Amino acid sequence: MECVGMSGYFQQLEQRLDCPNGTRKRFLTKTRQAAEEFLRQKPDATRQELIDLLGDPEELAQGFLETLEPEELERYRKRKKFLLRGCVAALITVSVTISVFAVTFKKTPVQVEINDTLTIYSEFTLP
Repeated sequence: MECVGMSGYFQQLEQRLDCPNGTRKRFLTKTRQAAEEFLRQKPDATRQELIDLLGDPEELAQGFLETLEPEELERYRKRKKFLLRGCVAALITVSVTISVFAVTFKKTPVQVEINDTLTIYSEFTLP
């Protein structure tokens, strides 16, 4: 049974789960399964009843994160911060490089040689 009308709830929950991807996916899967089980037992349940059962997405996420090893979360967050800084540094490097090439190209005069003779080449085939 699908949790109709709950996609926004699960998106909010996922956004608040600042933990490794595999851990986040496992928790989301278990939470969806719990919601589906509740709906199987009570098919006429309202969306609000389901939210009341699961709890506020922020509180649920925070409660789950508190069950994880602090060292694991710290390693994940440091790696995430390192990768983010690396991406920003790469973007800055590319931007500066492109800017330097653009300025150099603009300041370099174009040298054109003009002749009085115009030569036109044509293609022909030999018999």
